[in-house]
Amino acid sequence: MATRVLIPVAFAGLLWFLLTDVLRFGTVVSDSMSPTLEIGDYYILRLDTYANGQEPRRGDVVVFYGPDSEAYVKRVIGVENDLIGIAGGRVWLNQKWLVEPYLKEQPVTEIPLAVRIPEDHLFVLGDNRNQSEDSRDYGPIPVEVVLGRVTDTVWPPSRISRFPRVLYEE
Repeated sequence: MATRVLIPVAFAGLLWFLLTDVLRFGTVVSDSMSPTLEIGDYYILRLDTYANGQEPRRGDVVVFYGPDSEAYVKRVIGVENDLIGIAGGRVWLNQKWLVEPYLKEQPVTEIPLAVRIPEDHLFVLGDNRNQSEDSRDYGPIPVEVVLGRVTDTVWPPSRISRFPRVLYEE
């Protein structure tokens, strides 16, 4: 009898822990990350990815609080001490052009001067650059405002996928 009660209670406790301390589900409300994330997609956000001193890496898709305290989903392009510029719609990182196969279309924005990313900050961009407000608008973001890393799309069924980590060469 005790086992019948104990197993469901333990399962409920584990599920509660996972959904409050490790995982969250989010939904996409803008097309700024299209085609990686489309409006209406549901995703898994790992809250524990950057625990124990691990820092966000270039290529990670992260959720963070923006300057207006709203949650945003963007891709990390640069980390502290990186030098970033945008010319002809293409991003260069530490004097090398980035290869970005996830882009929806060629962006039209520029950053005429190079930006050095300060300590404990990230440079984030949406994958749909022409429809995204990101570090081009509000500058590098503090690492401390990052909630976690998006790891999977879980809805709708036709878009279920795992997010591979995009690694940029140094």
